[in-house]
Amino acid sequence: MLSLKINDIGLFTEMLFSKDVFDRFLLHDLNLTTSLSLTISGQKNPEFYDESEQAKELADPFVSWADVRSPIRTLISGRRLPVYFKIVLITSKKSTEALVRRSGFSDCEVSSLSMAILFRDRQLFLTTGVSYLGLSLDRSLEKTWETTVKSFLEDIKCGFEEI
Repeated sequence: MLSLKINDIGLFTEMLFSKDVFDRFLLHDLNLTTSLSLTISGQKNPEFYDESEQAKELADPFVSWADVRSPIRTLISGRRLPVYFKIVLITSKKSTEALVRRSGFSDCEVSSLSMAILFRDRQLFLTTGVSYLGLSLDRSLEKTWETTVKSFLEDIKCGFEEI
């Protein structure tokens, strides 16, 4: 697990809420506190889709960040900063499988790779995680994911410090 403090909150949140930089990720869950508190589960509801859509739409059980980014941006926009938000983004099944192969990890199945983005007390933090479907002492996948996230942040020119 890697914990980072994001130095340029404005740049990072612009990339997160106004640009397509994070659109390849899926929304696992979101907690937001402004003048109200809101909790959103990113898990798709199978009952929403008709039978002909289910196989395609439920290939990944979570909605894409691209599909919810704009409405969420609307919720946080305004004269005041949110009091708090926590957004957990995860990789798609395809991206997870590719990173597992790249890392050489083979101990057990992996559910997802995650980034928890936390804003509180006017500070922004990002924490990585790996969700295993079994027990593993092998940390090669975690190291590969941490390196990938750091490279991603460097590519978008977002400064950070490890904490």
